[in-house]
Amino acid sequence: MAGKVDENGVLWNANQVGAFSDCFGGHKNLWETLVASAATHGPLQCAGVRKILEVVPEGGFEKLRMAPNYEWMTYSEYFKTADSLGAGLAEAIPGLKANDTVVIYADTQRDWMLAAYACWRQGYVVGTIYATLGAEGAEYGINQSGCKAVVADSKLLKILAVIAPKLKTVKDVISIADGREPPAEALAALEAAGIKIHKLDDLVAAGSKSAITPTAAAPEETAVLMYTSGTTGNPKGVLISHKSLLCVMGATLAPGSALSLDGKSYLKAGGTYCAYLPLAHIMELSVELTSFAVGAKVGYGSLGDVAIVAPSIFVAAPAVLDKVLVGIKAKFAALPGILQGRVNAAIANGKCDYDSGGVGAHWTYIIGNLIFKKVQKLLGGNVELMVTGSAPLGAEVQKFVQTVFKCRVRQGYGLTETCAATCIALASDNTTAQVGPPQMSACIKLRDWEEGGYMNADKDNKEIGMPRGEILIGGPGVCDGYLVDPAAPDPDVVAKNRDEFVTIDGQRYFCTGDVGQYTPEGNLMIIDRKKDLVKLQQGEYVALSKVENVLKTSQYTALPMVYALSSMSYCIALICPNEGPLMKLAASLGVSGDLGAVCEDAKVVAAVLKDITAECKKGKLAKFEIPTKVILVAELWTPENELLTAVRKLKRREIVACHKAQIDKCYTNL
Repeated sequence: MAGKVDENGVLWNANQVGAFSDCFGGHKNLWETLVASAATHGPLQCAGVRKILEVVPEGGFEKLRMAPNYEWMTYSEYFKTADSLGAGLAEAIPGLKANDTVVIYADTQRDWMLAAYACWRQGYVVGTIYATLGAEGAEYGINQSGCKAVVADSKLLKILAVIAPKLKTVKDVISIADGREPPAEALAALEAAGIKIHKLDDLVAAGSKSAITPTAAAPEETAVLMYTSGTTGNPKGVLISHKSLLCVMGATLAPGSALSLDGKSYLKAGGTYCAYLPLAHIMELSVELTSFAVGAKVGYGSLGDVAIVAPSIFVAAPAVLDKVLVGIKAKFAALPGILQGRVNAAIANGKCDYDSGGVGAHWTYIIGNLIFKKVQKLLGGNVELMVTGSAPLGAEVQKFVQTVFKCRVRQGYGLTETCAATCIALASDNTTAQVGPPQMSACIKLRDWEEGGYMNADKDNKEIGMPRGEILIGGPGVCDGYLVDPAAPDPDVVAKNRDEFVTIDGQRYFCTGDVGQYTPEGNLMIIDRKKDLVKLQQGEYVALSKVENVLKTSQYTALPMVYALSSMSYCIALICPNEGPLMKLAASLGVSGDLGAVCEDAKVVAAVLKDITAECKKGKLAKFEIPTKVILVAELWTPENELLTAVRKLKRREIVACHKAQIDKCYTNL
């Protein structure tokens, strides 16, 4: 059994029913985890970067020429740098006191985490704001947090300069030396607004000679104020304590946790992790904190650097694996016919072996496995475990990736409000469409949702056989709520603090808005989301994300969004297409032109609709769930064009607004 349901209907990890894990290592705060790790792992490689050799302006953007290899700090060097930075920060900005907020506004990089540890050394709160939120989001978060100082890289200094006159409490900015010169105009604008500029390297140098000692934070004190990117409205500031993060770390690293197999942990000293996801997101922050705590080495870069870092554990959003899948399938499709046959046979064997609990194709599929080895080099060739989160992972994608990369692929589940790693599917369990049992830092309760038709009593329905309901998460990993500005309280945030955190039988829970069910093995399955449910004209409910997950199986789909009006009897699909397969389809239909023209062609649209309809039927969707019409979108939705969040979740409202004319046309041309 993975999990166990108690007499009150609460799901626990089977290893620890009725109790939660303690803080990792008995530590009181996050700074202590680095102190202990440096003492234990001093000579081991800790954090690595590729240096910027040259910055070349090109078409309004910066093109970076990078060093070919990584340069690594040891744990001793890393600790000494963070220790000096903390002292230098306190000395240079004497107005900063314990529990004051310092916002880190930068892309993921080594100095980001060094700055975070330096803040925790002094008992400061680390505020995080997504680099993709733009000027408006940054201004809102910085002002609402009441922060006195901001740590920023050279790219985002430009945005700070724009909003500098509107920043109410910021008096100091710490500039990260990322290999690029801070823009002179931005520095001048900040200084004109009365903001003092400090170079991070100068603070390290000064701090190395300082006598300022650490200021220890208590476990219950706030460690992180994390602004969620949000799919609607202003970002919310989530208050996360040291204890919450430490308890989740303790559960993740406990014997028998999801990230261990046969007594050995995948997160270990000497293991390798590639840091490319946004550190302003709880998933990346939690993984890095845990990696540093155990003595793993963390290489910073982009997704393109993964092959060089060669991680042993790889964390990705499903959208990343979807892109990897498309790219690999395109490469396989370009192979000569005889090799295609060998590859397809190896994939089929691997999927069959997956269903039997295995990993990869049998060794007798020699040619297929040799080709797979070349593909594995795309991620460095050393990956032992992949973990995905933030959105559902399709069963076919999971089986395909586990087969080709010959490593276990598992889903996790959690939210910013629960420190990310609430559930992780067990490494030993190949079951798809489930996110495992709760970790030992959490418990799960399902709350009846009558309107959606999800009830705990569904376990007695022979056609369902499992309890279902809204997922409530309890345990020490649950945050302390959302920040409310006492001077100008936001009624919506006050209401969220009242309604989204409830106490049942003495246990405090966060109400996720996700809908789930318990499997007989004690795993949690995410089956719906309250906000993603649309009631059609005839009373049927369409779960948008459920349909989207099926649409991803079409060869023509890169990124789908399903839309429905309650006043109509059908739903429609907006699809950003896979360009290669779509252009090939267009050519077969005698259609020419660029991607934009192909997406508008009626014959191409009809062919894609036919294909996704077949996939929906194969996925056993009900007739009312199958999109009746499709819109092909030539421009891919991205965080940069503000149609996806920083972790690549759909911004439904913005996408609908962007394509309103096409959607209206779909619903008027019956």
